[in-house]
Amino acid sequence: MLKTSFTISAARPASAFFSAAAGLSLALSFGCGGGSSPSTPAPAPAPPPTTPTTPTTPTPTPEPAQPDTATYTFSQPERLIGSSTSTTTPTKLPEGVNLHGRLAMVLHSRDRMPFEEGQPATDGLKTLAETGEPEAFLAEAEAAGGEVRARTIGELFVFLTDPSIEITLEKPCMSYAQQIAPSPDWFVGWSTACATDEAGRWLDTVTTQMIAFDAGTADGGSFEPKKPGADTEPRFVVSRLDLRELLGIDAFPAVFQRITATRKTE
Repeated sequence: MLKTSFTISAARPASAFFSAAAGLSLALSFGCGGGSSPSTPAPAPAPPPTTPTTPTTPTPTPEPAQPDTATYTFSQPERLIGSSTSTTTPTKLPEGVNLHGRLAMVLHSRDRMPFEEGQPATDGLKTLAETGEPEAFLAEAEAAGGEVRARTIGELFVFLTDPSIEITLEKPCMSYAQQIAPSPDWFVGWSTACATDEAGRWLDTVTTQMIAFDAGTADGGSFEPKKPGADTEPRFVVSRLDLRELLGIDAFPAVFQRITATRKTE
């Protein structure tokens, strides 16, 4: 910058002072460049480009962990078909026909069902349906990781005195089989009634039906024991037994009972 200096001297007249002051003012106004017009200010820098932001998806709140076990209490089953001595059911089996004294009740995982409607019977189910003996059927279930809960009417009655059952997440499903005696290869039961949904969450209520099935392992169309040489080869699939003609009924042709269990809560 142009540096301007001046000295006030008493010997100079006042007009000299004002002349020097005017020169200083002029020099400060024009600056060091001495141009004849004010400079144009530089343009402001352009703002940086805006980067679009991706909206964030809120993290879902995780579901609380399921308890390892749950207890279910069975209500009184709705009986639709009973034994030949029953006086409280709307439909009875023929005189002399009943359910065998031995049975199979097992707990198991969802993918280890002991039998399946629409599929051929295993050797164990064939034996149970034709003779009433459940041991081979139960051995198959245990070999697949299942747990036996009852195998006789007596054990079932003990269970029914306290109609509650504790079920684990590892084995949340129940299956049941019991021969109709006498018959060629007929039995009652249900397959894979599960207390959890497919995501492994406990259900508040489980409802199933005790169905009359034809095991598809022997020929025969009446309440009579299997005849020698009556094996069906190859085996038919397990199917519902149509009792309408056998019992002379129109409603619920294969349903013996409806069963409901409710989960206990703290």
